Amino acid sequence: MLSTAMDYIALFYLVILLWKPFFWFVFHPALGYWRRVGNRSLWVALPVWGIFALSIILARHELFASRLERNALTWVMGGVLFGVAGWLEVQTHRTFGWRRLAGLPEINPRHRLCGVVRTGIYARVRHPRYLQYMLMILSMALLTGALPIFLLAFLNILVYQILAPLEERKLLDQYGSQYEDYRRSVPRFVPHLRRTHEARISS
Repeated sequence: MLSTAMDYIALFYLVILLWKPFFWFVFHPALGYWRRVGNRSLWVALPVWGIFALSIILARHELFASRLERNALTWVMGGVLFGVAGWLEVQTHRTFGWRRLAGLPEINPRHRLCGVVRTGIYARVRHPRYLQYMLMILSMALLTGALPIFLLAFLNILVYQILAPLEERKLLDQYGSQYEDYRRSVPRFVPHLRRTHEARISS
């Protein structure tokens, strides 16, 4: 019963999270164009997500066909990572709200960039959302024991190692020394346990 429930939970998070890096790759290289289109550009994201979601659902039997044997350690590790990912989700929403996290201001042509904001979880880690996504998929691999999900977790982590520097390059172009100071004082993925400079780019 618990194993079956975890399979459904894992499938849900795979559908929700795996496509997110590709959303960035679709929108950010041509952000000026999408800002001219405005919020209607989000309709482009719908078929991208639909393709990923349908592919994952159709491949669900293959995803769970081969598994590692789970034990107390994998259950505990998976549960801890799931809890940390959930905490990061709460903290990022507390700092920015769903509209900004969904990217609505960024593609709104009337939105103006506001510079550095010093607050919340972004004072401890530069990319808490990316860290959240990596930890969540890895937790699903540990909790289900499914070998293909371990592979997806590895590929997901690899993608964010590429994506984060690309995003930071764009932020450096936009904010210059403000973001450079933030980048030097706050780690990319391994959070400060103690709060230092509370800084985050508002976009």
